[in-house]
Amino acid sequence: MEVVLLAAGLGSRLGSVTREVPKALVEVGGRPLVLHALDFAARLDPARIIVVGGFGFPALARALAGWGGPGLPPILLEENPAFRDGNLVSLLRARPRLSQGFLIMNVDHIYRSSIAALVAPRVEHVTAFIDTDRTLGSDDMKVERGADGRIAAISKTLDRFDAGYVGMTAIPDGSSQRYFAEADRALAEEGRAIHVERVLARLADAGLAPCCRDISGHGWLEVDTPGELAAADSVLAAGGWA
Repeated sequence: MEVVLLAAGLGSRLGSVTREVPKALVEVGGRPLVLHALDFAARLDPARIIVVGGFGFPALARALAGWGGPGLPPILLEENPAFRDGNLVSLLRARPRLSQGFLIMNVDHIYRSSIAALVAPRVEHVTAFIDTDRTLGSDDMKVERGADGRIAAISKTLDRFDAGYVGMTAIPDGSSQRYFAEADRALAEEGRAIHVERVLARLADAGLAPCCRDISGHGWLEVDTPGELAAADSVLAAGGWA
C-alpha cells in the first residue's frame, strides 16, 4: 500500500494564519499539520508516502527535507500548481506515481495512533472510513449507508445520514482503474472545483457502492477554521493524545 497525502490547499478558512504559510505547515501542539499526518501514515507501514503540495510549495519542501530515518517510509513530494482547484486535482497529480493500492489522507486531520490498527488491514474494495459517534454539523461530510452497510450517499448536505466521513479512503490495487475512470468522468462533467468525496458518491450512484470501515470510539481532530485550530491546540497541550 502507498499513501497519498493531500496537502496543496490554501487553508483560506483559517484567515490570517495561512496568509503566508501553507495550511500543511500550520502548527498544532507545536508541530506542523503535515508532520502529524506523516507520523500517522508511517504507522500504516506503507511502501511510500506521496505528498501533494501546492500553495507555499517551497516552504513545504524545506519542512519535509528533515523528515525520515531508519524504519520510516520514503517520501515523494509532488507539486500541484492548480492548488486553487478542488483536491481531486491534487489526487490526480499523484496518479502517475502510484504503483499499487493506496490510501488517501487529508493533511488537516489529526488521528490518534490507535486508529492505525483499524486502517492498516487490507481492503478488498474501495473503502471509506467513517465514524458514528460525532454530532455532525453543516460543514461535516455525511454518509448514508444502505442495508448492506455500503455507501448509498455521501455529501455535506444530506438530510438523512447515519455516519460521518473521517477523511480517509482506501483503494485496493484491483479497484484503482475503476476509481480513476470515475474520477476522470467527474472532472469532465462537474468541473475542477470538486473534491475526492465526489468519486465515492458517483461510484454509489453507478451501482458500485464503496464499503465502509468504522473507526468510532477513538476520536480525531480536524483543523479547518480558527476555532478548530484553537480546540486542537488545547487538546494536544493537555497531553494524553496518542
